[in-house]
Amino acid sequence: MKMKPRTILTTDMECDDMNSLIHLFLYLNELDLEGIVYTSSQYHFNGDGVHTLGEVTPHYCCLGPGETEGPMKDRLPDPRAKDLMMYRPFEIGWIEDLIRNEYAAVYPMLSKHAQGYPAPQELLDKVFYGNYWFEGDVRFDTEGSRLIERCILDEREDILYLQSWGGVNTIVRALLTIYERYNGTPEWPSICKKVVDKVAILGVMGGHGQDNSFLDCDIPGKFPGIRCIRSDFGYASFMTAKGCQEDTLPLMQAAYMYPHFKVNHGPLVGKYALYGDGTYYPGECERFQYGLTPVLDWGFNGMPAMHFEKYDILGEGDSGTYIPLFTNFGLRGMEDWRYGTMLGVIHVDDMKPVDIGAMMAEHQKRKPPVNPFLKAYHEDFAARADWCVKDVEEANHNPLVTAREKDLTAAPGETVYVFASVFDKRPYEAKWWLYRAGSQYQGSEEEALQTFGRERAAISTADGQGYHRFSFRIPEDAKPGDFFSLILEARNEHENPMTGYGQVIVNVR
Repeated sequence: MKMKPRTILTTDMECDDMNSLIHLFLYLNELDLEGIVYTSSQYHFNGDGVHTLGEVTPHYCCLGPGETEGPMKDRLPDPRAKDLMMYRPFEIGWIEDLIRNEYAAVYPMLSKHAQGYPAPQELLDKVFYGNYWFEGDVRFDTEGSRLIERCILDEREDILYLQSWGGVNTIVRALLTIYERYNGTPEWPSICKKVVDKVAILGVMGGHGQDNSFLDCDIPGKFPGIRCIRSDFGYASFMTAKGCQEDTLPLMQAAYMYPHFKVNHGPLVGKYALYGDGTYYPGECERFQYGLTPVLDWGFNGMPAMHFEKYDILGEGDSGTYIPLFTNFGLRGMEDWRYGTMLGVIHVDDMKPVDIGAMMAEHQKRKPPVNPFLKAYHEDFAARADWCVKDVEEANHNPLVTAREKDLTAAPGETVYVFASVFDKRPYEAKWWLYRAGSQYQGSEEEALQTFGRERAAISTADGQGYHRFSFRIPEDAKPGDFFSLILEARNEHENPMTGYGQVIVNVR
C-alpha cells in the first residue's frame, strides 16, 4: 500500500489557523498525521505569568501595542513589546474541544465516504503542547518538541513534513535538542545526515517563520542543507475575497461561501469562520475581531481598510502547508517536487532573507500567475463539506483517473501517445493538457509556444467512463534531462463538481 505523506503541524491558533484546521479535518484521511502542536508566534503567545517577552526573546519581532492601537508606520518591532507578559493569547483547549464536539459529531458520516479518518480519541491523542509561552521561546523541551524529535530520529526513512503555522520555535527546540545531544559524538555525522535527508519544513521562507528562532539559533549552520520548502501558490488569505484569480473569485465570496459552508453542513463546517458571521475570538483585540466587523484594517501606511461582504471567505493563511501534500487528486508532486501539486511546484528555499515589501511591490506591478488547480480544489472542499451530512450516493466523489503508463521516454522530435482511463458513476468532461510549470524545458520561445499552447478539446462522456488518448510531439530542441508533464483532467457533473487528474511524465532521452 502506498504510504501517505507523514506530517506534524504546529499552530499559534490565529483565526485563520482555526479555519485551516477545520478544513484539514475534512482531509485527514489523506495524510499520516503524527501530531497537532500548540506553539507561539510574534502575533500570539500566552506567557508564563512570570517573564516578559524581552527577557525570553531579545530578538523578538512582535509589533505589540503598535499593532492594536492605531496606524503603524512600518512593520518594525514595537520597543514596548519587550514588556509584554502575554500578547493576543489564544484559547487553550480549542483544538481538543473541536475534536470532542464538532469533529466527533461528523466523524461517522465522514467515515462512510472514505477510509482512513482517525477516530476522535485517536485524534485527541495526537494533540500536544509545544513552546507556546513566548514568541521564539526555545528555553525548554516540551511534549510538542519531544514528539518532533522522536519522529525525526525514528527508523522511518520517508520525508517528515513539519508545518509551521505560527512561530517555528517548537520545531527549532526539537532540532536544538538533537544537536545538543549528538554534536561532537561519533554518531553526529550520521545523525546530521538523517535530519537533513528526512526533514522538510513548510511555512518558513528566507529562514523566517513568524519568529526569529530559526536563524537566531543558526539551524542552517547546525544542519547544513536542511530544507525549508514552499509551493508556487497559497490557498486563501485574508484578502482573497477581493483579490483571487478570476476563475475562482466568485467561489470565495459570500454568495457561494454561505450556502456551501456556513449552513446545512453540520457543526464542523458550520464553525468555519467567515467575515461578519458573528464569531468572537477570546483574547483577541477589537481590530482583529473579523467575525464582528467585516473590515480588514491593519493600519499600515498606504494600505487602506478593506470592507468585505458578510460571509465572504475570511481566509486560511496556513492551509498552503498541507494542501501540497495531498496525493488523492492524482498529481505526482510527492514523488518528485518538480512535478507539481494542487498548489503548484514545490521549491527548496535557499535561506536568503526575504524582503516582503519588495516582493509585494513586484507582485502589484505584474499580473500574478494563475494556479490551474485552484478552482477545482475549492470545489473539492465544498463537495467534502457535503460528506459531513449527506449519504454516499447523494454526495459527490472524485473521478478515478488512471494512466496506462505513468512514465515514458522519447527523443527530441518524436511523437508519443499517452493513454488514461476515467471512471466515475456520474457523467464527466475530460481534457488533456500540458502542465508547463510541472515540466522542465529550456528550449526556444517559438517551440515553447507551439508545444505548450496546444490543448485537446474537452471530451464529454454520458456514461461516466472512458479511455482517452493524447498525442504529443517532443520539441526538436529539447535536451536530455528535460521532461514534460501531461495531464488528463476529468471533472464530473454535480451541483458540487469534483475533479481528478492523471499525470504522465515524458522524459527526454
